[in-house]
Amino acid sequence: MKRYFAFAAALTACAAASAQSSVTMYGVVDQYFDRTDTGSVTVNRLQSGGLAGSRLGFRGREDLGGGYGAFFLLEMGINADDGSLGQGGLGFGRQSFVGLATPYGELSLGRQYVPHFYSLVTYALNGGLAFGQSVNYYTDPSILRVNNSVAYSTKTWNGFTGQFLYGLGENAAAKSLGNVAAASLAYASGPLKAGVAFTQRKTTATNSDRYLVVGGTYDFGAVKAGLVATHRRDDNNSNESTLYDLTVTIPVGSTSAVALDLGRFQNKSVANADSTAFTVRYDYFLSKRTTLYTGFAKIKNDAGAAFGVNGATGAAVGLTPGQDPRTFVAGIRHTF
Repeated sequence: MKRYFAFAAALTACAAASAQSSVTMYGVVDQYFDRTDTGSVTVNRLQSGGLAGSRLGFRGREDLGGGYGAFFLLEMGINADDGSLGQGGLGFGRQSFVGLATPYGELSLGRQYVPHFYSLVTYALNGGLAFGQSVNYYTDPSILRVNNSVAYSTKTWNGFTGQFLYGLGENAAAKSLGNVAAASLAYASGPLKAGVAFTQRKTTATNSDRYLVVGGTYDFGAVKAGLVATHRRDDNNSNESTLYDLTVTIPVGSTSAVALDLGRFQNKSVANADSTAFTVRYDYFLSKRTTLYTGFAKIKNDAGAAFGVNGATGAAVGLTPGQDPRTFVAGIRHTF
């Protein structure tokens, strides 16, 4: 027995010595001036989140040895213009999950982004879902994060990576209502990135929304180009649309870049509700952590469309169908 306890104590000591943990606090503060002309009125605003949503986050990881580890992430959105919480006032509304890393991939549980989201921000370039992208103006934001979800990400194999997610609607009256199933497959090799993502969400007892994203980027050196195509359709054929978004990033020396974007939204379920958007943005990098940016965007809405220009979290000005907004922005993003 003494030998057994001595052996157990030695194992415990070795495990404690090998386990290394770290916790990091990080954040973004992004504020921008927004001037929008709707065609009938001009609105001036100071908003939070032009290139990136302002946030405060905590991430941690513990090395368990043998290629295993535990990790967590808690990230709250902040409206830096008035100090309120983002995502409807949720404490950690951007992300909140805990997980286990293995030699074969990572498993995580909580409130998380769907693979659909990662495809959009990877292939739509110009800073993710931000001012400067038509994808940001036309995407349904309610599908990008999923509560009560279990996600798995594979290791990279010959350039390929897979992601899978399942979210529980936790609806007692209709067991599958609100459930979300999603998956993606991505490839990256040298200057090329490409991938596809699929998401299905049960919206009613008799209907599901389905989202498909296909995209890719290529770095030519002097210019980087990205193309994204999305398709949305439900079982009742009442909500079908397609989106095409072409983005180009042109480095200007080592301290700045010009971002160009052209997008086309087509509503397949409602007549005369299509829309076209064009944006040009200039970024100046004061340092690795601080960026000044300015730009102009214009949206041409058909008579039945009312899309506006929004930032990463900054909202668009409310419009009536058929109005064509023109928006000028100037802002600063600082990360820490």
